[in-house]
Amino acid sequence: MAQDIVDERDLALINALQVTPRASWAQLGQALDLDPMTVARRWARLCDTGLAWVTCVAGPALHSDFCMAYIEIECGPGRLEAVAAALSAERPVRYVHHITGPYGLLVVIALRTPAAVSVYVRHTIDRLPGVRSSRVEMRTVGYSEASRWRLRSLERSQQHVLESLEALPAAVGGARVDVTDQELYRLLHEDGRMPFTVLADRAGISEPTARRRVKRLLASRLLRLRCEVAQSISGWPVTAVCWASVPPQHLETAARSLTALQDVRLCCGLTGGRNLLLMVWLRTLGDLPRLEAAITERSSQVTIVDRATVLHTVKQMGRLLDAEGRSIGNVAPNVEVLAAS
Repeated sequence: MAQDIVDERDLALINALQVTPRASWAQLGQALDLDPMTVARRWARLCDTGLAWVTCVAGPALHSDFCMAYIEIECGPGRLEAVAAALSAERPVRYVHHITGPYGLLVVIALRTPAAVSVYVRHTIDRLPGVRSSRVEMRTVGYSEASRWRLRSLERSQQHVLESLEALPAAVGGARVDVTDQELYRLLHEDGRMPFTVLADRAGISEPTARRRVKRLLASRLLRLRCEVAQSISGWPVTAVCWASVPPQHLETAARSLTALQDVRLCCGLTGGRNLLLMVWLRTLGDLPRLEAAITERSSQVTIVDRATVLHTVKQMGRLLDAEGRSIGNVAPNVEVLAAS
């Protein structure tokens, strides 16, 4: 079992990299009271076994410049696995979840415009052999994203030390991006801790230029680094999806209050009657009713109208995952979203 090969120091290291994904081995070692070489060796083992990885995603400065669609897909008998595999290989597809319920798959895609989403659904998804039907909703507002979710393995003092390292300079407004920035995005998506020497070599630029460009892309919030962990070793091995209905005048306040719940990994507004979606990580499936009770107690305006359990996350932000949540492959992102800036 994956959880049998990690210890508390491994989890603290993952937590530290969630706070500051590109901290040096020396900085991480100082915060964790470990020798830098030991830190590097532990991280290499976690990466090699697919239990943790650092990646790069489009940052909040881009979220208003592209469209995210949440698509429920019904498959014919015996066709779900093939459909999931085909969609997982697609660059616009960020997530593929096998879920309980009549639809079977919940897929998240990111494209430039609603028209592009329409073309993709009609010409790619609906034409896949085995797809019976699909239901599409667009994200309206993102209230909390998965990159904000943390393990709770660090002491508060350790976390404060690491947070001080993560401070970024003020962004320079109006910066344009080009194909080199897109290539840096692709490389950091592959490995968010890729050394600047390697980034420079693979992007065909100098090391100082690589440093300067990456610093600008992160500071301007065009890109965001995040450290991911195989869910089976996280302590929260169960994923559930909750769809809720909230009166529009209360949506902002209710959603913001729910992001404070520790189990909530993602919270976003959607079009349609089910206008709020929550992705949650739980310690046990039996915790789902407890969480639903906590949600309704926190906001009386929230009515949960549907829920599903994730049986297997097949793809997560470009990473292909096995049944334990280990990274077993990587699909390059659609870097064109970076051109939206």
